[in-house]
Amino acid sequence: MRGKARIRDRPPGARAKTELMRRTAGATVPTPIDGRYDLAGWYLMGRIFRLRRSLPRARPRLVDLGMGRGRDILYFARRGFKVLGIDSSRDAVRRAVRRAARLGVRIETRTQDLRTYPLRGPFEVVYSSCFLNNLPPATRRRRFADFRVATSPGGIHAVNAFLRNSPHPTSAGETPDTSPFRRGELRGYYQGWEILESGVVPFKCLGPGPVHRHTVDVVIARKPTTQAQSVDP
Repeated sequence: MRGKARIRDRPPGARAKTELMRRTAGATVPTPIDGRYDLAGWYLMGRIFRLRRSLPRARPRLVDLGMGRGRDILYFARRGFKVLGIDSSRDAVRRAVRRAARLGVRIETRTQDLRTYPLRGPFEVVYSSCFLNNLPPATRRRRFADFRVATSPGGIHAVNAFLRNSPHPTSAGETPDTSPFRRGELRGYYQGWEILESGVVPFKCLGPGPVHRHTVDVVIARKPTTQAQSVDP
């Protein structure tokens, strides 16, 4: 497979963080506008920038599922991506729009519940960091099928999800509506796609709130360019 790589499972601690930093060192990772990024989202962003030239369009259309206050899509928008951010929090979306206006950046937003919202593509990039656990387990297969259909042939998904039985249980941002993924579950939603990277990443979350630790499953996958190969299971 073209450019296939794996993120090795590593025990938590300095060695794991060093490996993650080494892998992102070659990527074009933008400097934060404000605040600090968790390493899980930072890693995905770096990989998207590295894969940009392989995307079907010179100005890729990117959707951020669970955009929060828009930090990530503002980076992408300032670097030539056509972006759509979706989040169920009206306050978060308003903050993203205000921040974009201050920076003179054009973004598109939707205040919608991604558990049911019918995503309309096509998108060259589907990006989601630290959101997918909000999807109820019973609806995930259907939702991922919708996300895949909304992706252009040759487009990519760069996503992560908190893991069940993690040695670093979530200590911030946890709600009764969230549910961790089983190990390998995320990759299972991409049958028939080219898996560019997959694996488990332990990381220290730097914000918002107190510093805390998580373990996430990461998948970066490309949709086949031929119709026969892109049929969803």
